[in-house]
Amino acid sequence: MPETGTPYARYSRVTTRRGTLRPLNCPLEPELMVAEFSGELPPDVAQAVREHIAICETCGARAVALRTPYNLLTSLGAEPVPFVPDLREPVRRKAVSEERWLGPLRALGSVSRFSALSVALGVVLIGLLVFLMRGALGSIGAFATTRTTNGVAHPPAAAASGLALLETNKVISVGGFGQSWQVAETLVVDQRTGQVVRSLPGGNGSLSAGSDSSLPVAIATDGRTVYELTSAQHGAQQALVAISVSTSATRYIQPLTLPNSAALPAGAQALSLALSPDNQQLYISIGGAHGKLLSVRALVVAAASGKVTATLDAGLVTSAPLPPPASSLPASAFPSQTPYADLSQMTFSEAAQGRLLDSPFNGWLFDALTASDAKGAHYLVIRRIDPSSGRTVAALALPGPMHGEVLAVSPSYSSPQLYLVSGSPDATAYVIDISQMQMTLAGDIALGGPTTTNGAGLNETLSVSPTPDGLRLYVAQDATATDGVAAHTRWLLDTQGMGVLASDSEAASVGDILANGSNSPSAKVFALVNGNVLIAPPDFSANWATWLHAKDGAPVIRLIASEP
Repeated sequence: MPETGTPYARYSRVTTRRGTLRPLNCPLEPELMVAEFSGELPPDVAQAVREHIAICETCGARAVALRTPYNLLTSLGAEPVPFVPDLREPVRRKAVSEERWLGPLRALGSVSRFSALSVALGVVLIGLLVFLMRGALGSIGAFATTRTTNGVAHPPAAAASGLALLETNKVISVGGFGQSWQVAETLVVDQRTGQVVRSLPGGNGSLSAGSDSSLPVAIATDGRTVYELTSAQHGAQQALVAISVSTSATRYIQPLTLPNSAALPAGAQALSLALSPDNQQLYISIGGAHGKLLSVRALVVAAASGKVTATLDAGLVTSAPLPPPASSLPASAFPSQTPYADLSQMTFSEAAQGRLLDSPFNGWLFDALTASDAKGAHYLVIRRIDPSSGRTVAALALPGPMHGEVLAVSPSYSSPQLYLVSGSPDATAYVIDISQMQMTLAGDIALGGPTTTNGAGLNETLSVSPTPDGLRLYVAQDATATDGVAAHTRWLLDTQGMGVLASDSEAASVGDILANGSNSPSAKVFALVNGNVLIAPPDFSANWATWLHAKDGAPVIRLIASEP
């Protein structure tokens, strides 16, 4: 029925396929407008609809409102459809389970009106108790789950051979030193088939959904062993757990202490893991709350046994060279003219998440500190640390402040470079030459990113991954401002020519990124987006395809490594 005050419209030339006249009522039906958008109407009917929309204020406004979601939906036609799990069986099991205790309560409730009221109150109390118990048990990950398998039926090959190691959000308890420690489930996935060939650690223990307080803070691997650094447990204590990739067996569990078995300094937290180039030593970075530096910078651990053999102090630096001015000659040509930053009166705190990195080139260790004074952050200082003495032997100061910075090191001995990527606004990748004792800035690559206005805050995450040959660097950034400005971009950078080789922008999150460990030209690059692992050509020249989606819907939360 037409709206009040809206004239009834009839167009004698609007016909159906049978050739009879059909009235066109105002306001027009939404289905008729959408059919016109999609070109499904006969030409004469479509023309009549368009003419009416052009002259009718009500229908014109409705057409504009419908056009935007229609365009959005039609633009999604080429997007890959994610795996949707079959929920019928879990729903059936839940219904059967609930019927076991709801059935008897229904029977009791039918005895009398008074008993029905009593039973109703009892059901409410029982339901409340169950809800509270589920909340408490869920917070500690008490509900058991199963080992993860790939729910993608026929995933494309990520590489002709090799393994990918991934961390899920599930944890399993392993025993050691009279205590039970929570370690994350690690998936070992065949890169060619996408099949989960092993779930680490092995054993018959039950898995449960992890939480921030139970998932490990760091995971590293040499391809043969997975090393996990547990979160704080048992009175804020952490442990190092080693698991065999080939057998799934737990090799050892070692609570973290100083070399003399004394406890770590008060407030100390283990932050990251680094492996020496020969895989004989592990370096565990240590920091305090809110980036506070402690007297112990790192623990040196024998990888074979997990025993802490030494500590690294590193110390602070009072001055550090600055990059040469833009367009100037290389600092190596005129070393006496190298500008220096005076850091003697500044306060230091951890930067780049407190990570400690080990380079295959001469086995140097690297980390980053923020140097600031009462006026705020001034420099980001990169330190080169001698692992044999534990002292800082060189430093480089980059003008700050920087945001969300991430450090990475080239995995190739023939390409000795360190990478520092800072976030938006003005996101930049810095390429640092570490081939000489004194580090130098080889170049920087501007990435851009969103700029906020009117004091809006910016939330961002960065992920970086160098290629095996050290000649290229992948960077992924998700940046969202509180004023609604957002950017989600991946880049492939040339770290020799200092330029952007390819980029990939998305409307939603791009997540984390991982270069494939295979040197094959057909090997794909990995991305972790919303708990799923995607793959694409290394230059982003084709759409991303879902490579792994857990059959039970559990998310993957970390890309650990790609082993050739």
